[in-house]
Amino acid sequence: MKVLVIGPLVPPVDGCSFANEILIKNLSANGIQHEKINTNTPVISSNQGNRFSLVKAASFLKTYLSLPKVISADIAYFTPGQTFFGILKYAPFILFCIALNKPYVIHIHGNYLGKAYSRLKGLKKKIFASLISHAAAGIVLSISLKKNFAQLLSDDKIFIVENFADNSLYNDKNFPKPTDKPRIIYLSNLMLEKGIIDFLDALLMLKNLKVKFSAIIAGHIEDSISTIVNQKIEQIGESAEYVGSIFGSQKKEKLLQSNIFILPTYYKMEGQPISIIEGLATGNIIVTTPHAGIPDILDSSNGFFVSPCDPGSIADTIKIIGENLEANINRFSKHNAEYAASKFTESIFSSNVISVLKFAHSQKNR
Repeated sequence: MKVLVIGPLVPPVDGCSFANEILIKNLSANGIQHEKINTNTPVISSNQGNRFSLVKAASFLKTYLSLPKVISADIAYFTPGQTFFGILKYAPFILFCIALNKPYVIHIHGNYLGKAYSRLKGLKKKIFASLISHAAAGIVLSISLKKNFAQLLSDDKIFIVENFADNSLYNDKNFPKPTDKPRIIYLSNLMLEKGIIDFLDALLMLKNLKVKFSAIIAGHIEDSISTIVNQKIEQIGESAEYVGSIFGSQKKEKLLQSNIFILPTYYKMEGQPISIIEGLATGNIIVTTPHAGIPDILDSSNGFFVSPCDPGSIADTIKIIGENLEANINRFSKHNAEYAASKFTESIFSSNVISVLKFAHSQKNR
């Protein structure tokens, strides 16, 4: 079985591009032949995929030069966007697969595909349905997200493959968490719908209440909010540090030195953020929203849910955690690290994807 991986690759780093890199690494480790086509565009925005972008379309055209790679592949694995245009730009690859009778798998890293389909009408709806319904299999990140394929694929073709944390994050299970004050890390793209403004406003509330804390803020800033984000970080002062995009040992160090991981997301395309699993793996108390597929993998044994778009809810939760910080660390830290190690590893993720690829490949002549 020769696999052709078609989707975004690093850089830039986001959940989907990182997952594709890990899958490619593990295809090699399992002796599975593969090729790849990088479809990444360096634009990070809450509105991506909602409207046609001539600039992004032009940058994507060069990927079609790789269409001949479909010929030598036995199966194609797609990680497309979740909007009409997000699917349409993969159409030449998908149509080539159909024409050559090559099975293909569509892996959706979010929770917007079904909504996007329901909002389409006429020819757009037919095109969207046709491109997806010919897939040999579809993959979602958790059980509540299966509905995204419900009108497009039969249930026996819809598979769940949960996300993962980098292997290196599981090497320090006994790393002691600091108990002096809430040490919070926000690790994601700094996008409006990822709740970054709400989080910074919550920190300003805590500062005004004279609550002691420190915050590490890591990730690429969405261009449209960069000015306000930088202004708010400056207002918070020395208790907050923006460190840009972090990787490898630096990311691991910051996660281990923290005791609270926060992501108050309401991002419309959110699925199951890898960064939350990274927070679990490093023994942090999780503070997030009950959004998209997040409640499928988290409950009150892992931390606290806050209301979306509600800085007050975030501030109150951090304050409550801090008032009994050592007890809360004892309650959540070891449990979260062990829970993540049992369910969300690179090998579990990759082996599950490979199993779906083998299933899809076996359907070719049926």
